[in-house]
Amino acid sequence: MDQDSVHMVAALKVPMLKPGEYELWRMRMEQYIQMVDYALWEVIKNGNTTAKTTLVEGVEKVIHPTTTKEKAQRRLDLKARITFLMGFPNEHQLKFNSIKDAKSLLQAIEKMFGGNAATKKT
Repeated sequence: MDQDSVHMVAALKVPMLKPGEYELWRMRMEQYIQMVDYALWEVIKNGNTTAKTTLVEGVEKVIHPTTTKEKAQRRLDLKARITFLMGFPNEHQLKFNSIKDAKSLLQAIEKMFGGNAATKKT
């Protein structure tokens, strides 16, 4: 194996979140996601713009994507969400698995692991 392929293999590993190292993990995840596909980071940063909901009899229902663009955007959102979940230790998987879009997932991660000094102690 030559030197370039060794660096490529090392770069393909998803960064794992370690206790007390949230800021470093977030920076590495951002770099990793941008390296894999920059459009993934755009979906995380801006949210899934094609996600539509409607109110039917007082209940909010999601309208599933129908166009090719909407389906591609949804695929990117799912890929970004799964990439984040792959970077979690097993004990945190169930806490975040119910969150269905990447932007909300990142916000929940920041709330739990980022936050102020009092939050970090817990």
